[in-house]
Amino acid sequence: MEELKIGTGGNEPIDRIPESCGEVTVGCTDVAGIVEAVIKSSEILRAEHTALRGTVEELEADQRKVSQASDEARMLSERAIDRLGQGTELIQSSLGQITGLLELVDTLTQHVTGFAAAMDQVRRCSQDIEQIAETTNILALNATIEAMRAGDAGRTFAVVANEVKSLAGDTRRATEEIARTIDALGSEANSVIQQIESGAEASKEAKASVFQIEQTIQGVAELVEEVDRQNDEIARATGTISGHVGRVQRVLENFDAAAIENESKLQSAHRRMVDLEMTASEMFDSIVKAGLSPQDSAMVERAQESAREVERLAEEAIAAGQLSPAQLFDQDYQEIEGSNPKRFRTSLMDWAHETWRQLLDNAEEGDPSVMGAACTDMNGYLPTHLTKHSQAPTGDLAHDTHSCRNGRIIFDPIDQKAKRSSDPYMMAVYRQEGDGKTYRVVRNVYVPIYIAGRRWGDFELAYSFD
Repeated sequence: MEELKIGTGGNEPIDRIPESCGEVTVGCTDVAGIVEAVIKSSEILRAEHTALRGTVEELEADQRKVSQASDEARMLSERAIDRLGQGTELIQSSLGQITGLLELVDTLTQHVTGFAAAMDQVRRCSQDIEQIAETTNILALNATIEAMRAGDAGRTFAVVANEVKSLAGDTRRATEEIARTIDALGSEANSVIQQIESGAEASKEAKASVFQIEQTIQGVAELVEEVDRQNDEIARATGTISGHVGRVQRVLENFDAAAIENESKLQSAHRRMVDLEMTASEMFDSIVKAGLSPQDSAMVERAQESAREVERLAEEAIAAGQLSPAQLFDQDYQEIEGSNPKRFRTSLMDWAHETWRQLLDNAEEGDPSVMGAACTDMNGYLPTHLTKHSQAPTGDLAHDTHSCRNGRIIFDPIDQKAKRSSDPYMMAVYRQEGDGKTYRVVRNVYVPIYIAGRRWGDFELAYSFD
């Protein structure tokens, strides 16, 4: 940013005093502005640093949680491996017993199949016995016939033939019973055989399932071991992260200490620059009041004339009933909603905007050295401003800062000093805001405004001879 020089154009040493004093004032003001900007930047950096420290602390806390979770996971995986080993032994033992049962089913299938074959053999034998009984019955019948032919000589033989016949009948009935029993046993045997054959088929599938179970258990064991290895890697990684986080925390602490120390030094330097700025302004004020700067004296006369006009307009309005003293001295500043920078409204605002604004515009017109004019009350409130600085807000910060000054409260240390002064006027060099991010260094004359015997504030005229 370029410095605005204050000069008179003269070549005599006495003429260069205001110029030199003005350059010192401008330099102090400029440096004070730079230091203030650095302080604000440092405050922003410290705020971001504080947020970063909070983030690092949260990261450290999260890292500790991860480390704890990793340790717990390792313990759990170790337990899982032990339990899985025990479970594997039990499962393998159970699978061995199941395999034995399945083999027993196979053996039983073979025995039942043999039993079925034996039953078939018994059925055939029963059929043979039945055939023999049939033959014996026929022989007994023939013997009975022959005994009847033999008469008395064959009676004994007839008795024997009857017994043989009776035995043949008993044998036939026994063979029939055996056949029925064998048929029943055969039917049951066939049913059992079918079930056992189904069980045998299922046992084959069960054997395959048992093999798959063994493979699955082995895979699970390998997976748990892999998880345990990954937990070891996580534990090592979290340990490394913990070291890095600790180093970052130490660096941030060192940075914070250095930032606090530098900010303290900047604050001290800024206070000294502000004091020096005030001293330089006082020197400039004394030089102008001593009549050593005719150009500045001419600006003082213009400002005093405008101040008297401001007083006249207000007193006439009060006399005419258009404005009350309560409205004129209203300090109940109501914030205008949504304004940025903040603007305020009082009961004086509308009348001042309607009446004083034109006077301010007239003070600026026709003289390129005049940079602005304003009426500020004892608290730095501007009820109105130049037309170009009293535009409708758009929401854009740069535009609203530059073009929406009416209703703002600007009460810098130099303004406060002017309000405390009882002199007919006070000279100063100060920083004037630009777009909210930059500023200009200008000369300013403050002329007290008294209305109805009471100090209302000041009329200000800002200017530059560059």
